[in-house]
Amino acid sequence: MSAADDPAPIACNLDAVSLAGRMQEWRALVASSVVEVDTGTTSVRLVLKDSEAALVAAASLGQREKQCCGCFDVAIDIGAERRVLTLRVPDGAEEAMATFVALLTP
Repeated sequence: MSAADDPAPIACNLDAVSLAGRMQEWRALVASSVVEVDTGTTSVRLVLKDSEAALVAAASLGQREKQCCGCFDVAIDIGAERRVLTLRVPDGAEEAMATFVALLTP
């Protein structure tokens, strides 16, 4: 297995201050742009409001989350009826996902 095939570490590279700011951004996104939150042990699905602003905010925040938490798989599904931002972690990272989900709301 090459280094490129190694899974991303289950860790966030933000410092405490940056992490606090990022969680405030997630809470603001949920409060302003999310109509439904579906959680699983290794994933969370955020159903977005039907607006361009919600989609742009979710895409930006999802991309930045992937940059600091490489173990997160981030995807946006644009369907005819709704738009969904999904974040997933690999098996073994259930605690990281549970912590992330718990911090989504104040």
